Amino acid sequence: MIYNLGRLSSVMDSQGLDMLLVSTRENINYFTGIRPVVKELNPYYGECYVLICRQQPDIVHFVHSCGECDQLTESRTPIGLVHTYGTFYRELPDQSLLRDDEVAIHRWTSNSARHLNAQQALLTLLQELGVTPSTRIGCDEDGVSHAALASMQAQFGEASIILASALIRQIRRVKTPYEIEMLTLAARCNESAIKCVAEAVQVGISELQIGEIFESAVVRLGGRPELTMIKIGRAAVGGQRRQRADITLQHGDLLWFDSNTRYQGFWADLARVYAFGDVAPATAQRYAALREGMLHAARSIRPGMSGKDVFHLTMDCVRSNGFPEYRRHHVGHGIGHEAYERPILMPGEDALVEQGMVISIETPYYEFGLGALHLEDPLVIGPELNTFLTMDPCPELGVIATSSFR
Repeated sequence: MIYNLGRLSSVMDSQGLDMLLVSTRENINYFTGIRPVVKELNPYYGECYVLICRQQPDIVHFVHSCGECDQLTESRTPIGLVHTYGTFYRELPDQSLLRDDEVAIHRWTSNSARHLNAQQALLTLLQELGVTPSTRIGCDEDGVSHAALASMQAQFGEASIILASALIRQIRRVKTPYEIEMLTLAARCNESAIKCVAEAVQVGISELQIGEIFESAVVRLGGRPELTMIKIGRAAVGGQRRQRADITLQHGDLLWFDSNTRYQGFWADLARVYAFGDVAPATAQRYAALREGMLHAARSIRPGMSGKDVFHLTMDCVRSNGFPEYRRHHVGHGIGHEAYERPILMPGEDALVEQGMVISIETPYYEFGLGALHLEDPLVIGPELNTFLTMDPCPELGVIATSSFR
């Protein structure tokens, strides 16, 4: 299974849920492997729903837009009932021409239950699955339209609808082998694109050009650029703004990457720093301390620790390795179908680290006049040994000598 079936069943049992209604783009992707086009085209009002029953948690039932129902042929999870809505035309002059996948698309387009809108389709599907006022439906409220939620409450009673978006995030925290494989590919796509930039840059290249090289490499490697935070020198202190054509690479600059990409819906959040030319001893010392904090965290994190435990052990290590004034509000976060998942490694975070989580560990530092020093790599938590997903995790400060400038 692409999703954590045991964890799903455990949560549904513990909460007394008979069904789970999944509605957000990320959660639909998690349970089916499909990234619904209707959610991309219309993120605020587009509707696609997946229903999972407690008795058959390895089968998904769909409510989907008729026009995009061909996406269901890509589901990685067995499909049960399908109810489509809306109007769309796929002509069939000769039924003998249909292939197997086209038979399904034709059925969902023309021959299955179709409805005027998603609310009607959802209510009918729930009725077909045997929902009664005593049925407890866990509702992924983050992506359900107000109209759909109101119609379910009116039809089955408010007590039947249990808000469950937080429960789904809880299910998703521990990754399956498939998820770890995808997160590895996402991380290595990002990492390889960074290396492509490092090999291509020269004195005078602009931030804008660097961003274009990075994003082209990500696409070439099968990924999707999301947040391309790459900045030159002191400009990295304001890292969230867009790249600029008038900021160019010069001798002595630091080149900072805090790049976010997605691969098949899975996020990668990596950070690297390259120095162009000489590095001040104080900068090198601080970078080494940040790196040691990363390595110490990777060696020390164990299942059962809280997010705040990891924060403090990481910060203590950085400070004791020659950077006593280091300050930071968090040193990492869970990652998966969302860029930021719990636990957040920060003071006050009581959520626990669990075996099978993937956590993006980071130790950033920003200084006016300098820019940024930053390392970040994803780490899968094992029972005793943790493993980075990147090929070259926590590298020493990359220095490109003056002689390499063209």
